This record gives sequence, structure tokens and C-alpha cells, in this order.
Amino acid sequence: MTEAVSTSPPGTYEFLAVQRRGPVLDVRLSRPEARNALTFALGAEWDAVLDEAESDDGVRVVTLTGEGPVFSAGHDLKEVAGGYANRDSAHGTAWERQRPSLPRSWYFPKPIVAGVHGYVGPAANHLLAPCDFVIAVTGTRFSFEQTRMGGGGAGGTVIAFQVPMRALKKLYMLGGWFDADTALEWQYVQRVVPSVEEMRAEVARWADDLAKVPEAQIASAKEGIRRIYELMGLLNVAGVGNKVSGHGSTRDKSFFEMVQEKGLREALRQRDSAFDTNISKI
Repeated sequence: MTEAVSTSPPGTYEFLAVQRRGPVLDVRLSRPEARNALTFALGAEWDAVLDEAESDDGVRVVTLTGEGPVFSAGHDLKEVAGGYANRDSAHGTAWERQRPSLPRSWYFPKPIVAGVHGYVGPAANHLLAPCDFVIAVTGTRFSFEQTRMGGGGAGGTVIAFQVPMRALKKLYMLGGWFDADTALEWQYVQRVVPSVEEMRAEVARWADDLAKVPEAQIASAKEGIRRIYELMGLLNVAGVGNKVSGHGSTRDKSFFEMVQEKGLREALRQRDSAFDTNISKI
């Protein structure tokens, strides 16, 4: 059945495209000119969308996809560069002031169905981690290569509970990536489909089915699952990510200075040129 599409919720968003389709709120990352790189402002908008969706009794499900050729390149390294190249800046020391916490989306009581394609950078994997279901397009690359030049600890999100231990070591100690088929083997994603169009259709099908389940059942199930993982130590895992950071080394600072001076593409080329491509893929 085709539902009428309307803009919702009432908030105005610069970096997200938000549409209401019956009981489903469809959200797209909308910075295709920057490969949907995640900024602090975009993250704040995502949290605001979830706040409004939680308060709207008519919204039963939220979906998350990306516009353009990739889901998201990860954190906007141009924005990050200023903070880490200059340790006196506000963003450069923000992680040092954090307390153990989990993302707003972890506590969202309604289901979130994500669809990804092309490329999912490190911060984009953290964005996906609290989502309830993920549909991927064949060939999607889930990357943690940024850890080659510093980054957070292996905590911080539920990713530590979502991939095998030796895969986690590979991603955070050496940097690397895995593809959609490997993600499916780990149940990191629930489905792999051949095209972006089929991914969007599959996301819609999952959302439509979830909207048919009693809302109280969904909320109860999510709360119970949250408590199980929190009792298993998830909040402490988040604290590891907050308090142990690989950022701040001389090499790390040099990389971000290169981003500023030579541009992101050249900085990434030089970062990756020294590593053996044959062992990058898990």
C-alpha cells in the first residue's frame, strides 16, 4: 500500500533529509557532495530527529540511509583536522572531557532500520552500531583504516559486541576493512542485496513489518535487550573508548596537518601507501 509522503518531524534540518511515510520516518544523510561525512552538527541533528520521533506517537519506525554514491565516509576529517592539529581547540580536547556514555540512538525505544551502500567509514560504523537492523548493498566496504593514524579505543560503542575478537583487534590495531558478505556472516547486517534501489525497497519492507508489531512489544524488547548488554558491561566498554585514545601522537598530528595543507585525498593516499593492501581486508 502506498502511503502519502510528507515532511516530518517539524524541525528544519541542514544535513538530513527527513520525510514521513505513514508510521515510518525516513531519514537520509544529505551531504552527498562531501560523501555524507559526519560532522558534529550532523550528529546533533540526528539526535534531534530521534527526540522528535520519540515524542510523536504517529511515528512507529525510523529508517536511516544516505544520499549519493556512498552511505558515509565517516567523520569529516577536515573538521577533525583543526581539532587534532591544534590541541588547544574545543573539538581537539572534547574526547578528554567525555564521561562513559552511549549514543542517544541506543536509548531510542522505537526500531531503527538502516540501509548502507558503497562505503561506511569508521565513524559511520559507530553511527550504525545502535541501529536495530542493517541492510547492505553487495560490495559495501566497512572501513576502519583511519585507526592507522590514531583514533579511539576499541570501546565507545556496541561494535565490541558485534564483531569477533580477532576481527576487532585487526580493525583497531592494524586498520582494515570488511565487505558486506563478511558483515552478513557476522550478522553485522541482516541482508545483502544487489543494488541501492533494492536496498531502499528492503529497508522499507522491514520498516513496514516492524510498524505492524505492537509498539509496547517493540519498546519492551528493546529495553530488555539494552539491559542485558549493559549488565554484560557495555557501559564500561563505552568508558574504554572515552578514556583511551590513540589520538595525539606526533604521527597523528602530522596526518591532520597534512589534511589541512595538502587536502584530504593526498593525506589519505600517503597514509595508506605504506601498508600492504593484501592484508587490509579481513
